[in-house]
Amino acid sequence: MTTFIDGASQALHGFALANPWLTPIVIWVTAAFLILCPVGFLGLSFWEGRLRPGVAALLGLGVTQEVCHLLGRVTYQNRPFVVMHFTPLFPHVANNSFPSSLTAFAAVAAVVGVLAWRRVGMVFVVGLVVVGFGCVYVGVHYPSDVIVGAGVGVVSGWVTWVITGLPPVARVFSRLERRLPRGGRRRVPPRVAARAAS
Repeated sequence: MTTFIDGASQALHGFALANPWLTPIVIWVTAAFLILCPVGFLGLSFWEGRLRPGVAALLGLGVTQEVCHLLGRVTYQNRPFVVMHFTPLFPHVANNSFPSSLTAFAAVAAVVGVLAWRRVGMVFVVGLVVVGFGCVYVGVHYPSDVIVGAGVGVVSGWVTWVITGLPPVARVFSRLERRLPRGGRRRVPPRVAARAAS
């Protein structure tokens, strides 16, 4: 398994070196999606006047950070560019590679985005794929780092989404949402709002 992962990383790095024109595109697209996640959440939440997606995502990020930190303490893995002796295509310190916390954060946005906004939320799923690919492409993570990080983020995001949908929490959100500015707020029929809160 390790040989396969190393081989995949080496093959992708070789492709990147053979196509240097693609590197800035990968980096800029990855950065764009990293910016899109918080901006998109703020924009959609403001437009709908909903607190649950933003709170669930923030809590999910906190849980993800703690889980990734714990996994990093019990499992240390050198970065691919350290093991394979090459310069990463994006500057990075030679610390623990496992798991990919950046991918984990993107996964939180993806799962909460889909649960909150269905089809529109699929944009965040695309962002997750792009971020995970970018981390491997520039040589700072192995595919396994990205897969485990994504798993941590998905579980954390799902758990915090469920918690923020519990009736006592939903009632607090409902009271607070009534006091929010109505500038971009979309009026939602009571039945639809009740269904979204469940």
